Amino acid sequence: MTGSWRLFLLCSLLQGAGCRAAVYEAIMPERVTTLSGSCVTVPCSFNVADWNKNKITSGCKPLWFKEYKGPEITSVTFRGDLEAYNCTTEFNDVQENVSTTFRIECQTTGFDYTFRDSPVNIQIKGLPDAPRLTPPKEPVVEGTPVELGCSAPSYCDTHPPTVTWTPALGLSTQLQQNDTVTSTLTFNASHLQHGNNVSCTAAYYIPSGNKTVTSTRYQLSILYAPRNTSAVGSPCLPAREGGCLNLTCSSHANPAVSEVTWYRIHGEHILKIGTGSSLSIQLWITNDVYFCEVRNDFGTEKSNVYKIDIQTPPRILPSSSCSRIAAWVRCSCDSVGRPSPSLEWRLDGKLVLGSEDVSVSQVNLENATLRSSLTMRAAAGLTALTCHSSNAAGNTSQKLPVPHLETQPNLTDQLPWIAAIAVLAAGLLFATVCAVRAWKMANQTRLGSDSLINKVPPNQGNPQVFFKSGEDIYANIDTLMNTVGPREEPVGAGEEAAGLGEGAVGLGEGAAGLGEGAVGLGEEDAGLGEGAAGPREEAVTAAGSSALTKRDSEEAADPAADRQVADCDVLYTAVNWKNKKKKKKEI
Repeated sequence: MTGSWRLFLLCSLLQGAGCRAAVYEAIMPERVTTLSGSCVTVPCSFNVADWNKNKITSGCKPLWFKEYKGPEITSVTFRGDLEAYNCTTEFNDVQENVSTTFRIECQTTGFDYTFRDSPVNIQIKGLPDAPRLTPPKEPVVEGTPVELGCSAPSYCDTHPPTVTWTPALGLSTQLQQNDTVTSTLTFNASHLQHGNNVSCTAAYYIPSGNKTVTSTRYQLSILYAPRNTSAVGSPCLPAREGGCLNLTCSSHANPAVSEVTWYRIHGEHILKIGTGSSLSIQLWITNDVYFCEVRNDFGTEKSNVYKIDIQTPPRILPSSSCSRIAAWVRCSCDSVGRPSPSLEWRLDGKLVLGSEDVSVSQVNLENATLRSSLTMRAAAGLTALTCHSSNAAGNTSQKLPVPHLETQPNLTDQLPWIAAIAVLAAGLLFATVCAVRAWKMANQTRLGSDSLINKVPPNQGNPQVFFKSGEDIYANIDTLMNTVGPREEPVGAGEEAAGLGEGAVGLGEGAAGLGEGAVGLGEEDAGLGEGAAGPREEAVTAAGSSALTKRDSEEAADPAADRQVADCDVLYTAVNWKNKKKKKKEI
């Protein structure tokens, strides 16, 4: 054989070997990993020479062997399709590391082939790889949505791991891609979640017993404004006016607060008193309250108000005093302090308690003020009672003087008596006025207005004054005389006019009328006398005056007639009342 032929054959052999290597091949990973007792899926595809492709039919059988010519592996599940040149296979209950080789046997077509150049190594792991947790890409601010990811390897496609989150902050979804399972947790960020540790756990199914593995923990960092701000105080005990007070302000915030300001509330005013998380002040005013305000890059917040219970020793107020009414002594003692003080009464150093003759009562007033009242029967020699007040901050006593028995009560104690006397006096005055007015009206009614006085024989009518309808008035002379007293002169012509004498029933000086001070006609005019109730004064008519003059002349001429007149006790006359002002008395 010539050298050129030899060269052709060599090239043909080399070419054939190269073609064979290129045409018959199995494509699969060199290594797969699974858990002991679990399954593993080996993705696989193959290729054969074109002249043998028609020999690959449904009757062909895929086989896996240990090593190249080792025993057949039977615990497998074929997942592929030989006619589509897919040889993917699932190895079940893998217990050891093994190198496997794929082979095809087609008895109906007489084709078989072992892909010894493409073995796959199956390796066993005692524990699965830990899941990998993916944190958020950007800083999380309170109130914004957050996504956390967790990926875990999947060794067996038919039994992928189950991924769970701890704690379960929101909704989670799971997705499998190739040999990896990914779970996504979505929730809204809250300051309550800041600092929480979050982890994911992958659980793998194994017939002999499940195996679980947990990821590394991730600590949440959420940015938020200050929350739960509080102000507390620590007084220098005991907490008294003039003492010290240490104030502390605390708050939760991320980032931490950068500014703390303290305020004092006094009445309706809010005053800034300092800065810093801690502050020391001096106590002076008991009703002040304090609070702090904190700030960071995301907001501000005010704390609760803090009020300290400052202790002050008791003080007995100036309103405390004692008074006496006869043998009874009444005392009142007011005391103020923090805490509210207690009160007790002492006499000559001895405690005074309630009894039959002693009454003690107490009442709480505003602003931690207590009032104690004491009422007791006491001897005239009692000059003072002691009021003693005490609380946790101290005690004090004060003597309250008691008025002497002969001492007039205070004006305050006399007010009820004064009021009663005033009411009684007013009642008596009112009754007197009413009586006087009634008496005057009675006299006016008896005398009447616009009437005549008539002379009536003594045998007609009773000795009384009575009224007659019309213009006549009958007046009994006895009644008139008894009223005005005995006449001083006999009936006769008076001075300057006919009438009765002064002080008797008759006409007054200068006019006909009744005597002075009696029911009758007044001086100088016809009418009622001075000081008597009756119609207004004015004068005797000319007819009446002439009648009296005529009678007097007849009595002087005839003595018998004078006796007859003397025996008659009734005077008859006529009076006309006129509306005129009283004339001034002539001198």
